[in-house]
Amino acid sequence: MNISFRFLIFTIFLSLGFITSCNDDITPTEEEKPSVNDTKNIASTETSSTDDSTKTTEPPPLYSSDEIDKIDPEDLSRQIKEIGEKIEELEKESSKHFEEYDKLAEFQKKILEDIKVKKMIMRSKIVGSEEEKKAKKDFEDEKKYGREKLQILKEKNIVLYKITRSIREAKNKKEELEKKREYFLMKKNKKNKENKKNKLN
Repeated sequence: MNISFRFLIFTIFLSLGFITSCNDDITPTEEEKPSVNDTKNIASTETSSTDDSTKTTEPPPLYSSDEIDKIDPEDLSRQIKEIGEKIEELEKESSKHFEEYDKLAEFQKKILEDIKVKKMIMRSKIVGSEEEKKAKKDFEDEKKYGREKLQILKEKNIVLYKITRSIREAKNKKEELEKKREYFLMKKNKKNKENKKNKLN
């Protein structure tokens, strides 16, 4: 399974857990309810992730002799090196964000537990009493805090998805250039052999 999509599923799981924990006799706000657009976005992301993971790099096109002469192998090597360095930087950045995501996810799970506890305390109080009002306020404050932290978690997931996609695209580009260089060298060697053979004749 695609790594970024795995984290998206985990984020959705925490989101559903948050909604379930907050769902009470109190009517949930529209912000807490998953919208039709959210469902469509999730399905779209799943399709995109699946499609991207099954993509194969197209083989480089055939080049004419004139085009082969115009290709600079040193320039190709330079581009390949630069993309390789870019991939390394992106992977380091990805590792940093994954660590942050793990911490945020663990913290979000703790908030979920706190919400459940505060909801139980609220329900244990006499309806209309001062203790119930205070417990209800604590519960609402924890819900608000949980929503804020959950939004940060969702944003971090989006960042991770974009970085992962950039890494995949860079690797595909690097592979394409490597194939182009390999094709160039093969054709160049073949041309040199033909030239030598013609000179001997």
